[in-house]
Amino acid sequence: MDDKAGKVFCLVEAPDAEAANTVHREAHGLVADEIYEVKEGA
Repeated sequence: MDDKAGKVFCLVEAPDAEAANTVHREAHGLVADEIYEVKEGA
C-alpha cells in the first residue's frame, strides 16, 4: 500500500488478467487500473 500515492498493490496468482479482475470484482466490487505480469525467477 502506498498511502501518499493513493495506491494499493495486490499480488495474485491467476491464469490470466481477466480471471484476476473477476475474482476482485466478485469479492469486493473493485478491479485494477493496471495489471502487470510477473514471472517467477525473472
